[in-house]
Amino acid sequence: MKRSAVLLALLAGLFLPGMSQPGAGKGFTLYRDLVYTKAGTPSLYLDLYLPDNESLPAGVGVAGHAKEKDNPEKMIVSARPVIIWIPAAGTDKFSTPVAAYVGNGYAVVSLQTGQDSTVLKNIGQAMEYLQENAIKFNLETGKTGLIQQIAGGYRAVIWQKDMLQLKSVAATEIQMKIDTAIDQDFSILQAKEDSNSLISFFDTHLRDGKHTVSDPLALKCPKDSWVDPVTNSIPGTTYHVFPTPVRGKDKQGSYLIYLPKDYATSGRRYPVIYWLHGGNGNSREGGWMCGQLDAAMQQGEMPSCIVVFVQGLPIGWYNNSKDGTMPVEDVIIRDLIPHVDATYRTINRREARGIDGMSMGGYGSLHLGFKYPELFGVVSSIAPSITTFEMERKEVVAPTFEDDAAYFNANSPSTLVKANSDYIRKNTKIRLLVGDKDFLYDLIQQFHQQLKDLQISHQYGIASGADHDYKEVISKLDFNSFAFWGSAFKVFE
Repeated sequence: MKRSAVLLALLAGLFLPGMSQPGAGKGFTLYRDLVYTKAGTPSLYLDLYLPDNESLPAGVGVAGHAKEKDNPEKMIVSARPVIIWIPAAGTDKFSTPVAAYVGNGYAVVSLQTGQDSTVLKNIGQAMEYLQENAIKFNLETGKTGLIQQIAGGYRAVIWQKDMLQLKSVAATEIQMKIDTAIDQDFSILQAKEDSNSLISFFDTHLRDGKHTVSDPLALKCPKDSWVDPVTNSIPGTTYHVFPTPVRGKDKQGSYLIYLPKDYATSGRRYPVIYWLHGGNGNSREGGWMCGQLDAAMQQGEMPSCIVVFVQGLPIGWYNNSKDGTMPVEDVIIRDLIPHVDATYRTINRREARGIDGMSMGGYGSLHLGFKYPELFGVVSSIAPSITTFEMERKEVVAPTFEDDAAYFNANSPSTLVKANSDYIRKNTKIRLLVGDKDFLYDLIQQFHQQLKDLQISHQYGIASGADHDYKEVISKLDFNSFAFWGSAFKVFE
């Protein structure tokens, strides 16, 4: 296809729904580290999650595809009832396992408290702060619920004006309890049955029974979510945070990890696959792929592997931003990979380390895999957003590349594979997948041809009838896509 035809196809996409993974999901705004105690007293902090305020347009990292932005002036949002998460006294306010309740229309507060003896006082201070700022944050503080982590489970209560006169939260009249065993990762609290019970309790008492349906795994993250604020993990994985010293002292990132079924008992070491989400996505986006990989391992189509679902920034391109404020690449290469190798029984060799991703994540897997071929022996990419600077929307590229086409081009997979072609040709196993209905199809065809011209062997798969959707691509291929990993990691079986 000629360049002019490609541009017309991309421009036409401006009027189509966003295609980048995941599908439509609600966004939210997160205000971090708000001091809720008065001056002259020890500072305590809260985080405030507000529903439906800030969400990137769909299709970030996918040229030419974006939903029309909502006009805030036309949005009429009623005041939101409030749910306050109270962790065990004296612990930090994060992680907040009820952050996903923003999808059900609640403003969620994650509260840092002092000692057990001051919890009620701290709740009162937080309520005073929220009431003072109710108009600013559009809060209906007269309808507030609490979820408290207690010995043996959790307690949910409805805030009452006379609560500060009570001896404890347990003395509150309207409450429910969830009895659990030790729940360090909040998986019991976040289980569908318990979560639904809590939401139903709050809906009954705070919204007259009105219920908003929401899938926590579909919630989109704020722009600066190095740590996914939604701690719900996709089935088969667990949620973790890790230090990111390249960003500064005490900074963290998060990831989801899948461990093979026999990990706890085998004592073996395993290959690792790093999965990169698409634009406007997050680590929860890989849920379907996690299930498919698990099934392929159980059926013997590929060796047992550790799979890390990376939390990249929704608009980070898996590059270091030119201004240095978003070092996504360095966080993955210098912080996450060493952390994973030090924490889990990985085979710490390039031949046993693979990288894969979809759309912006497909671009990222090629960018990182070809820039650091000494780290990644296996590189896979599904429908990568390998466009040109001129084709991309400026609001998409500006946070990472600014108005610098040279910086964009220097980091493109096309540039990197050419620069490192000698090493890659001899040492790297490569796969490129795309659907023939994908609006990026012609551009990916061109990249496929570049690899051929460089005499770089690779698997190239075209899924008939598949659009820009990794589920469609994998499902509609006329061959078993997981055999690629089986071949790449066969030596490690």
